[in-house]
Amino acid sequence: MYQEGHSGFNALLYAPFLPLVSHVWSLELALIGALVAVGVANLPDIDQPLPRLRHRGPTHTVWFAVLVGLVAGIATAIIVPSTPDAFAFGFVVGTCGILAHLAGDVVTPMGISPFAPVWRAHVTLGWFKSKNGRINRALLLVGSVALFTSLLLTVWLPAAVTPTG
Repeated sequence: MYQEGHSGFNALLYAPFLPLVSHVWSLELALIGALVAVGVANLPDIDQPLPRLRHRGPTHTVWFAVLVGLVAGIATAIIVPSTPDAFAFGFVVGTCGILAHLAGDVVTPMGISPFAPVWRAHVTLGWFKSKNGRINRALLLVGSVALFTSLLLTVWLPAAVTPTG
């Protein structure tokens, strides 16, 4: 998958959680979650311009996902110190954001080895090529609409059903 596809896929996956996070914790944390989820969507592809790293190598593993989760958890705890579960929330969203990227790459013929170097099994479903423009654009569109709709429902629906005094 290309950048647009990964961003849209992560937005689509986070969209159902935005209202839940807003209800349980706060809209602020829900929005930070959306930024983290979409923000890390393309992080594993930092290996492309680096000469010493093989593309879809170390940055396309569960170990990298956990590392990014730790950083996202710490950053979330610093940004929202008033939320007791901020670290755990940031960790989960950061880790899942990278795992979503890995899932997006598994559906391509190139695939990944998500547990390397511990287990070098190569995983691919081969459903479509990474450069498939239609799928990348469709994921960006659907994910963007889903996340925006989720945000609108989260913000405006409670206000619409609250009785005025």
